[in-house]
Amino acid sequence: MTKKFSIAVDAMGGDNAPEKVLEGINLLFENNVDVHINIYGDENVILNCMKKYKYLKDNNCRIIHSPDKVPGDISVRDAIKLGKQTSMWMAIDSVKSGENDIVVSSGNTGALLVMSKLILKMIDGVDKPALAGIWPNFKDFSIVLDLGANIECNENNLVEFSILGSALYKTILNKSEVVAGLLNIGSEEIKGNDSIKNAHLKLQESKNLNFNYKGYVEGNEIKNGDVQVIVTDGFTGNVALKTAEGTANFITTEIKKSFSSSFLSKIGYLFSYFAFKEIKKKLDPRKYNGAIFLGLNAPVVKSHGGADAFAFYNSLNLSYQIINGNLINKIKNNFINNNVK
Repeated sequence: MTKKFSIAVDAMGGDNAPEKVLEGINLLFENNVDVHINIYGDENVILNCMKKYKYLKDNNCRIIHSPDKVPGDISVRDAIKLGKQTSMWMAIDSVKSGENDIVVSSGNTGALLVMSKLILKMIDGVDKPALAGIWPNFKDFSIVLDLGANIECNENNLVEFSILGSALYKTILNKSEVVAGLLNIGSEEIKGNDSIKNAHLKLQESKNLNFNYKGYVEGNEIKNGDVQVIVTDGFTGNVALKTAEGTANFITTEIKKSFSSSFLSKIGYLFSYFAFKEIKKKLDPRKYNGAIFLGLNAPVVKSHGGADAFAFYNSLNLSYQIINGNLINKIKNNFINNNVK
């Protein structure tokens, strides 16, 4: 009999928790995803909220009481001092013990990363974890990493991120081929800092990689979808992410303003409604909610702190794809087989 996968959910992290978390779980079961959910948080608060969601049953989810939670504005050091009775710590620890296969949290990003490293440890051969996110492009989507876990990265880190991101892309899309590239300020060999240049040389010379190496990729090329895995350091990646999110919001807001500016523009909107509905759907950041800490011995998914129920549902669905695709074993095999040092 095939094992039923189990997801550990930190129900107390992020805005409007645990309501959005429970509504997101309810959406997951409404869409018939065959998975078990263990919910970590204040049992009384969660039980009161659960009453309104008809798909949350005893046979598909269970509450594990945790008396404490990690506030969003607390320092990492203070979060660790709170001890092992927080919903975040207990959820992560349950993955280490094998009770669950993956953990999802909307809580404090820094605390989630440090706790995950302390509890789960790094995969052999991986120096630093990378925060990977999903970006839409003209063809489907790209994996971009690192999005902020590591401000400074050397060439070995960038090479490792390439292997990690490629394994993630293959797992989510069930693809056998993937193209990866290094984000840079130009395509010429002389462009970029020493870390990027050295990583470029290593990737060109490496054998048995789990991806096809394209070379340098400029920021305006990410949208094309020709390169599915975009690799960079956490500082650049986070700036690029926030810029992309702001641009998408600007476009959708301006479209809405333009079509409500006059009577004629409102008439025009009626004729263009379905086309712009598709554009808005494509650019909706909630569909791509869920960044993944890659390089740990078990998968950890970080949902946006301000995510609503639909966005949280998408992070849960992503989590199911990750464990169903056996991502961690694929990553470990890639680091055994790849000659990149």
